[in-house]
Amino acid sequence: MIGIVIATHSNMAQGLVSAAEMILGSLPGVKAISIGQNDGPEDIRQHFTAALDELDLAGDGVLILTDMFGGTPSNIGLSFMSNARVEVLSGVSLPMLLKACNARNELSLEALAVEVKEYALKSILLASQLLKEQGSSR
Repeated sequence: MIGIVIATHSNMAQGLVSAAEMILGSLPGVKAISIGQNDGPEDIRQHFTAALDELDLAGDGVLILTDMFGGTPSNIGLSFMSNARVEVLSGVSLPMLLKACNARNELSLEALAVEVKEYALKSILLASQLLKEQGSSR
């Protein structure tokens, strides 16, 4: 099973996991790394190392979902791409996490990362535009 790490600024990661568990139930193989304002880079790196070691026991790899590209969670996640089976995908949202959890047993790590990215792009909708396209009136 592909492991999933959600790494974000503040408590967003834990909130996403809690919301996903409300919908899907318990999520084995999923870890939240919530980075606080006073967390140093080495502390954060240790959280990543522990999570990756724990989640990649079967060797299927780990998908790291981060809140924004270029932020600390993403930058530290990227540093693990050279020495482990890791993919990093930024812009994490609840639909992305749900898709990743539901598809991770059916795809390779690389295919899962692509699938979740494409799903995320499709999950962004402007309600008024969608309703207009469907011919509905508000």
